[in-house]
Amino acid sequence: MLNEYNGAVTFYLQMNVLSGVEDVADWITDRSARATYEFEEEKTRRFEWFLSADKAKATLIEVFEDSEGALTRVQNLMASPIAPEWMDRFEIDSLTVLGEVSDDLQEALASMAPDVRTFAGGFTRTKPRRTITAQILRG
Repeated sequence: MLNEYNGAVTFYLQMNVLSGVEDVADWITDRSARATYEFEEEKTRRFEWFLSADKAKATLIEVFEDSEGALTRVQNLMASPIAPEWMDRFEIDSLTVLGEVSDDLQEALASMAPDVRTFAGGFTRTKPRRTITAQILRG
């Protein structure tokens, strides 16, 4: 629906890859993505890494059903062997958190000094809209 907040929380994490780290792409696919996937967090909807061409900068985008799901992700990360590996490879440039954030989540993220932004308007489409033109072209 137009201009109705769906409750989702998004993390947009910008990082610098620490100098001397050469395994960053392999670590992302073999360790970070795999470990996070295996947590089977019910409210984690998206977990995607992006690297600059020179592999000096990384972006991690995580989308959760709600603040509770985001808190579960943070707790799982901090309790896992991935956390120290992550800190050995990246320096946080910025963390932007989008959506309604609980006090517990704000506290869990406090050390990363997040820029928290609340929903202002828009929409999310989950299925492509069928247009009359598309129907005509299909015959």
